[in-house]
Amino acid sequence: MAAAEMSKMLASEDPLSKVEALQYFQSAGSFDADSGFNICQCLADSDMLVRGAAAQVLAAAAGDTMPMVGKVAQLLASGDCGAKCAAAEVLGALASGAEPHAEAIAALLSEDGEDASAAMLVSGCVAPRPKASMRIPKCAAAEALPKLGAPGRAFAAAVAKLLNDKLPEVRCAAVASLGAMGQEGAAHEDDVLRTLLAEKDPLVIAAAASSLAEMSRALGAPSDASLQAVLKLFGSQHPSVRSGAARALGAMGDAAVPHTGKLVKCLSDRSPQVKIAAMSALTELGPAGQVYAADLARLAHDDWQLTSVRAASLDALACMGDRGAAFEEDIADLLGDEEEEVRVAAARALEHFGSWPGWKAEE
Repeated sequence: MAAAEMSKMLASEDPLSKVEALQYFQSAGSFDADSGFNICQCLADSDMLVRGAAAQVLAAAAGDTMPMVGKVAQLLASGDCGAKCAAAEVLGALASGAEPHAEAIAALLSEDGEDASAAMLVSGCVAPRPKASMRIPKCAAAEALPKLGAPGRAFAAAVAKLLNDKLPEVRCAAVASLGAMGQEGAAHEDDVLRTLLAEKDPLVIAAAASSLAEMSRALGAPSDASLQAVLKLFGSQHPSVRSGAARALGAMGDAAVPHTGKLVKCLSDRSPQVKIAAMSALTELGPAGQVYAADLARLAHDDWQLTSVRAASLDALACMGDRGAAFEEDIADLLGDEEEEVRVAAARALEHFGSWPGWKAEE
C-alpha cells in the first residue's frame, strides 16, 4: 500500500488502523513532510498504543523528524500526561537536535501526574503496562535529559531532587538519569548513596547500584563508599538486587578485580537472572574475568540449567578471547543440542571465534 494511503489512515478513528499505518512507516524508516505532520499528531492520541508507535517512528527517523522538532516540543506544554511523555521520548532520541528544548523538558521534572488511559486494559491483562517514561512526565524528563548532552546535564540538581519522590518509578528514573549524566551526575554521588541506604524498593536499589557504577566511570574510578555499598548488595534476598550488584561491580573496572569471587559465587546463585548478570560482569573485567572461562563452559553443558543461562554462558565465552576460544570443541558439541537457543548461541560463539565455517563444513 502506498505511503500516501497509509498517511490517510493516520487520521482514522480506529486506533488499530493508526497503529498499522505507523508500523508501515516504522518499517519504511522514513516519511515525507505530510506524513510526518500526521505522525506527529498521533503523539497526542488518546490511545497509548498509538502514542507509543508514533514515538517509535519519529525517534527512529531523526532526519525526517528534525524539521518538526518545534511541533513536537509544543506538546511538552500539553494538558495530557501521555502526550508530554511521548514528546519527551522523541526529543530525547533527537539528542543534540533537541538541545534548545532542554529547559522545557526539565520543566516536567516538577510536574505531578500520570497517564492512566491504559489502566483498564492493563488490569484486564489486555495490554502490557507502558514503561514509566511513557506514563509519568517526571520519568520521561529524567530519561530524556541526559541524551541532550551538556544542556540536559545542566539539570542534574533538579533530577537529584526526585530521589525523594513518593513513587518508586520516579526514584528509579532519577538514579538512572544521574548515572547517565557524566561528571554533572557524579557530583550527586552522595545523594545516590543516601538513597541506596534508605531505599526499600528492589528495582530502585538495583538502579542505584548501576548509577554508582556509571558515576565511577565518569570519575575514573569508584569511591570506596560506592564500592562498599555495591558489595553489600550481594547479600540481598532479592534477585533483582543481586543481579544489579553483579552488573555494577563488573562496570567498576580494576577496583572490582579483588572482588571477582563475589561474581563467581553468583554463577551458582538460585536465580537465573543473577547468574546471567554475573557472566556479563566477568566479561567486563578483562583477563581477571576470563580466567573463569571453564566455569562458564561447565554451565553451558549443564542440562539442569535454564536454556537462557546456557545460552548466556556461551555468549560470555565468546567475549573471553583466547580463554574462551580454548573451549571451541566443547562449544561445537553443542551445535547438536536439543535446545534451539543453545544451538544458535553455540554457532554465534564459534562465528565470533572465526571458526564457524569450519565446523559447518564438517557437519
